Order: sequence, then C-alpha cells, then structure tokens
Amino acid sequence: MSRSLPSSTSTSCPRAARPKATHSPTMPPPMIAVPASVDIARSPRIIRCQTKTPCVKSEILCYSCVNAMDYNMKLSHRQIEAFRAIVESGSVTAAADLLFLTQPSVSRLLGDLEAELGFALFARIGRSLVPTPEANALYEEVRRSFVGLGEISRVADDIRQYRSGSLKIAAMPALGLQFLPAAVADFVRDRPSISVSLRVRSSHAVIQHLSSQQFDVGFSALEFDLPQVRREPLGTMPMLAVLPLGHFMCDKSVLEPKDFHQQPFIALGSEISTRSDTDQFFSVRKVRPRVVAEAQLSFAICGMVAAGIGVSIIEPITALHCAKLGMVQVRPISPEQLFTYDILTPALGPSSRLVHDLIERVRSRFDDLASQR
Repeated sequence: MSRSLPSSTSTSCPRAARPKATHSPTMPPPMIAVPASVDIARSPRIIRCQTKTPCVKSEILCYSCVNAMDYNMKLSHRQIEAFRAIVESGSVTAAADLLFLTQPSVSRLLGDLEAELGFALFARIGRSLVPTPEANALYEEVRRSFVGLGEISRVADDIRQYRSGSLKIAAMPALGLQFLPAAVADFVRDRPSISVSLRVRSSHAVIQHLSSQQFDVGFSALEFDLPQVRREPLGTMPMLAVLPLGHFMCDKSVLEPKDFHQQPFIALGSEISTRSDTDQFFSVRKVRPRVVAEAQLSFAICGMVAAGIGVSIIEPITALHCAKLGMVQVRPISPEQLFTYDILTPALGPSSRLVHDLIERVRSRFDDLASQR
C-alpha cells in the first residue's frame, strides 16, 4: 500500500513552498502520509517536501498538504463504499467480495479516495491493513451516514410496499356514511400499516378543506371553479324516487313528474344545490308536490319516508343503500335526472400512490353499484 523508504532518526519536515492559501500563515500545513497509489502529478493538493531527509520513521513518504479549503473535493459514493467495506472486512480482498467487485477495482477506488482526500487511510502491518487514526475518524462519519442511508432505504421500501404513510379523506354525507366506509375498510385490510382518517362534511366544506390542502382526497357533488382543487368525476347515475314500503306509487315501474302532483313530498333543504334541480324538474311540467318536510341529508329524508309521511327524490347511492336496508322502496323516474359524484384532490401537487390506490378501489365499487341498479 505504501512507498517505502529507509528508516531515519529525523522526526520533522520543513514546510514546503506552496500556493497562497486562505488559512493563517502562522499555521503550518498538515504533514500527511501519501500511499504509493497516489499519483503526485495529478494531485494538486500534494507537494513533495523540499528536503532530502525522510520526514518520519514509518515506511511512507511525507508530504505537505495545501489547505483543503482551497479546493473542492470530489468524493464518489463508490469510493466511500469501498473505504467502508475495507474497514469493516479488514482487507481489500474481503471488501471486493462484499461489493461484488474485483480486488484491483477496490484498490483503485481506495487509491483515488486517498488522492482526493490528501492523506493515507491505511497502513500495512504484516499482512494486515490497519486504519490510520484519520481513517478511524472518517469512518465514524461514514458509518453515521450509511446508517442514515439505510434508514432512508427502509422508509422508501416501506412506502413502496405500502407499509407506512397516512391518508386523510373528506367526503359528503351521501358517500361518507356508508359507501366510502366500505371502500376504506377494504383498503385498510390490504394496507394495515397505513393510517386512514375519514371525515364526513358538507360538499361546501369538503371543497374548502381540499383548497387549503388539509386533506389528501375528497368526494363531493357540487359545481365550483377553484384553481387550487382538481376535480374529476367519480361517476354519474340517475336520481331515484324513494317510497314508503307498500305505497300505492310502488305499483308503477317508472314514475313520471305527474305522479308526484299534490303528493306529500319531503324535500332537500333550500340551501342544498340539488333542491333547485328537483324544483325545476317539477315546475317546468307545472307539477306541484305538497312539501311536508325538509332535510339536509338524503339519509334523513329516507328515514322520514320510511316513517310514512311522504315520498321524495334523492341521489342514488343513499336511495339504493336505504332500499337494501329494507327502509324504503325505490323507483326510477322519467325523464332521468342525473346526479354526478366528484373526486377532489389538491391541484398544487401530484397525488400520492395511496390516493391513487384508494381512488381505484372507490371507482371499482361505484361501477359495481351502477351495474347492479
């Protein structure tokens, strides 16, 4: 590893002439040992000592090093890997096996690293390579860095394998009370290490939460124009009439606007955008249902319909769910009134793989539900 010289009683080396440096002139440049692998002509930081007397008794040449701050070091990750492997394995041969490299390749990496650093990292004692004190100091920092890299690799693998992460979901009640919980349950069963939060909010609130990036994904059914929120349709289905069990209107397979004339009707609250669509559905045909109650949520409307106080027309997912529970009966209406559910994501950046995975599952469930109508 080192270029040998006869031993000498001299223990010091006069300072070599060197380029102008930024360190204090009262501070002598460090005396360093340069291994045989160093190409002096290609190493601008190393200047041969201007003396005929060897600097130290060891089997290495002594050189003075220009202040490293005068130059930009260019250390490669592969060089550091080779250094680490030699320290931990005790030899170049063992390090080559660890790195799946040839022994000359590892020796070359070590030589290049020592040339770049400007000091020796190992001394050969007998048949062993022994790290210098400088190498031991460097290794401690390298070890900490590799521990950090190992942790980064572990976290990256956890993300890739869906073993870590979180998902915050905001949803309108029509989707958040039953439809999405089932989809989230499927997601959690396959991704048990993922932290999932589902918040049920009005469509207005869902949009506000997504615009302020408080949630990763949202589900709503409201027209809006905000550059901070990306909107794409989850799907569209016709609205459905919900009727009390055994109601006379159940005798018809398809209901028309005239069938609701002067019938007790439970309407959505006037602040709900769908209310105006339903009102227009009747008004353009000069049909006047008799509104006996209002409710903000479709599920609450189904509860009142089930109690027998009237009929209604609501969005399809809640209608189908309540019919499945045996609370009400549902019928299609003609002409169809389409209802679209939307997927919302923050527009200021790309969505995570977790978000894409959840959206795919929700779409699949929606398509299954639509096909079973």
